[in-house]
Amino acid sequence: MAFAPSAVSSSLAIPALRPTVNHRSRFVSSSSLAAARRSPILMMATETSTESVAESTGVYACTQCSSPISLEESECRNCGAAIKREEVGYVDLTPESMKKRKVSTSSSSSSDESSPVQTLRQLANNPLVSAFLAGAGAQMDGQPLRQELFRTPVVSWLYERGWRAGFASAGFPGIEKEYELVMDFFQEARNKTVVDLSCGSGLMVRRLAKSRAYSKAMGERLQVIAVDYSENMLGEVIQRKKEENCPDFDIIRADVASLPFVDGSLDAIHSGAALHCWPYVQDGLKEVHRVLKPGGRFFASTFLWGVPDEVISLQANLGPRQRQYRFFSVEELEWLMRGAGFKDVNVERRDRCALIRCRKEEATV
Repeated sequence: MAFAPSAVSSSLAIPALRPTVNHRSRFVSSSSLAAARRSPILMMATETSTESVAESTGVYACTQCSSPISLEESECRNCGAAIKREEVGYVDLTPESMKKRKVSTSSSSSSDESSPVQTLRQLANNPLVSAFLAGAGAQMDGQPLRQELFRTPVVSWLYERGWRAGFASAGFPGIEKEYELVMDFFQEARNKTVVDLSCGSGLMVRRLAKSRAYSKAMGERLQVIAVDYSENMLGEVIQRKKEENCPDFDIIRADVASLPFVDGSLDAIHSGAALHCWPYVQDGLKEVHRVLKPGGRFFASTFLWGVPDEVISLQANLGPRQRQYRFFSVEELEWLMRGAGFKDVNVERRDRCALIRCRKEEATV
């Protein structure tokens, strides 16, 4: 997901890393989660099935306790966190959805659910309300306009009906060319597990699925996963997947700062025109690095600044509240990728578009 303003302006200096606490989900840092995932208790395997990528690859993890989960079950076996499959066809694995189920001990146990505070929280989670609040400068923590805008029905509907095509004016290669570049970079991930992160309406994931390059054998279920935070974008993915009679693949709602995947479980991740929309880029990149296998590859495209850095206020680029969208310089993107742990970082500039290729270091023996 992305936004292409008519005039782009900003600063660019390398920002200080924010604490790796996901304030929206009130989670501990990804490094702490990684330590938890290494616990022998939490690494117990769940039963397998052939009905989803989760069962064939064992990639999914609970965002509450980090133990492996199955999409075919209704809750995490370890902590009881809900695994919610929405009627429209996607599975919601965001931290706020996977809340631990509470055992009712009295008739008043549900009183909090009807409280004014709970009502206000539910109202603020409405994408139309949260986008309005963010635009007015009164956004909720972790809900910047650059994220909430893409949760609205209007933008989700427009995205593949002209919005995305407009990025060509900034130097983006176009979806067909980007698809070719991705397939070339993901050569080593053939017949393995690939994720389209911040997939938007599914422009790339549908092409990855139709290629059938990511199934273990002819006729087997694809190991392709679509991930986005926007409920309405995922609705677009589902609708277009049906209209195009696309091969089946898992569709997941997830928070990039708390990805619902086991450490080192994915072979390649694509994120097209999205980094500038993430609430906290550093957290998202650390999560991408965490869930990739050693040697796993990451391909992304995003916007670069369109004006000289020195004419813009430094403070404007440092936080999610100061500016609707965050744009980058080539040098900052290189720094961010290396800071997340990636190797062989290559950031290609195409006018105001950056094409990013990098990989996770191979495991040492």
